[in-house]
Amino acid sequence: MSKELNEDELWGLIDKFNWSLDHDYIRIRGEIENLDLDVANQLREFASEKQGEICSQYEEDWLGEPGIEVSDDGWSDLTAEVVGRGKEFHKNITVEKLQTMAINDTYYENFMYSFQFLHY
Repeated sequence: MSKELNEDELWGLIDKFNWSLDHDYIRIRGEIENLDLDVANQLREFASEKQGEICSQYEEDWLGEPGIEVSDDGWSDLTAEVVGRGKEFHKNITVEKLQTMAINDTYYENFMYSFQFLHY
């Protein structure tokens, strides 16, 4: 088993993937496949936790009024986008930014697909 990575190291890996470059989860999956399997699993779990935090924190805003106009699948894509854009973007996300991303359709399907080859 490799060492337990801390939050900064895990965010560093996500930032290095540069999701915003092309939103290509297949390219990123290739980069994840090159990691030690334990590190890849730590990263998958971390990214999933961070997406879950955004889902929980903003769920009432998504479903409330005026809401964030995305479907269930869109909500998954939108919250995964926040993680894929990295630590600073995640740290600075707001309801207004999520609404703007939804309105302007500036989020992509789906950063979390990069981890699908790892068995949960």
